[in-house]
Amino acid sequence: MDFSIPEKMKALLPRFAEFVKNDVLPLEQDFLQKGFSAVLPSLKEKRGKVRQLGLWAPQVPVKYGGMGLSLLEYGLVSEVLGQSP
Repeated sequence: MDFSIPEKMKALLPRFAEFVKNDVLPLEQDFLQKGFSAVLPSLKEKRGKVRQLGLWAPQVPVKYGGMGLSLLEYGLVSEVLGQSP
């Protein structure tokens, strides 16, 4: 079975990837060495940034404050969000 990446996702995926690279991955070492509580203040800040970027809750319907992505689209986003060095 073949599928193609929807055009809107071709624009969104790089935005998610940039956020992960620049905002999430730099927190990983502190998380691994110091634990969740050490990065919690930064995570709260990042949540606000994600909302501002319009990337909040990709799997949640728009009427509930999410992006309303389909299962396929959310799978593509999940692949990007699951990256780790």
